[in-house]
Amino acid sequence: MKPKDLAIILLVNFLWASNFLSAKIGMEVFPPLFFTALRFSMVILVLAPFVTLPHGYWIKLIWVGILMGVLHYSLMFWGLAIAADISPVAIVNQTFVPFSAIMAVLFLKEQIGWRRWTAIFMAFCGVMVIGFDPVIFNSPLSPILVTLASFFLSVNLVIVRTMPGIGPLNLTFWTAAIGTIPIFGLSFIFEDGHTAAVMSASWEEWLAVGFSAIGATVIGHGLANYLIKHYPVSTIAPYYLLVPVFAIILGILFWGDIMTVELMIGGAMVMGGVAFITFRSRKKEVVESADSR
Repeated sequence: MKPKDLAIILLVNFLWASNFLSAKIGMEVFPPLFFTALRFSMVILVLAPFVTLPHGYWIKLIWVGILMGVLHYSLMFWGLAIAADISPVAIVNQTFVPFSAIMAVLFLKEQIGWRRWTAIFMAFCGVMVIGFDPVIFNSPLSPILVTLASFFLSVNLVIVRTMPGIGPLNLTFWTAAIGTIPIFGLSFIFEDGHTAAVMSASWEEWLAVGFSAIGATVIGHGLANYLIKHYPVSTIAPYYLLVPVFAIILGILFWGDIMTVELMIGGAMVMGGVAFITFRSRKKEVVESADSR
């Protein structure tokens, strides 16, 4: 990988990791569903001039909007909002990798061996260990919500893999466009204090919403899309294991996260399982690519 592209992929990791911190700051004032809806609104405003109508994919796009736009993001930000620390959320979020492997077996008829099954089992056991973290006991619902969010992300990825004709920019825009109104509706049903939040939010909270929308989504995903055009997925995917590492560092430095024994052991189990699945998948892709030549 060229030095310039290596710098870009490190920047993408940093932007995505910073999203956990920025969202946590924003949700000190904004309720989580309302924060999600505001974030999506900014994404729509920024990307609207650059998108087209995705002919032939409306049914699948609606499912993507529900799974990703409504379920994944609302559960993820809700879980992050009630969590005391950022680090456990960033680690548990990585369970989308073993979930994705399971979804690929169930719906795409892919084959995985006993080693990856073991890694999947280890990753989920790591989440259970993190659940015994004394900090987590203050908000035991948080890892459950984040795990559910990761599951819906994995189902969404299976659907997206069957939509080769739609570009990533369109996908990001329509996910936000389809999900925004339902999330606003859910927010006004289950949350209150919207007007007070808007009036009392300082520039820091609004900057957090803007960074989550533009920095993490528009710029972060835009740079990631640039990389995917120049390198195979198998080359890029392992680098994204740095996202939770960066998030943990940011959580410790700027949010006062506490590294407990349970978090370190459970985190090592989750990340170890995720790393094995990622690198094993990379090896499989390389072998298949060589065989097809």
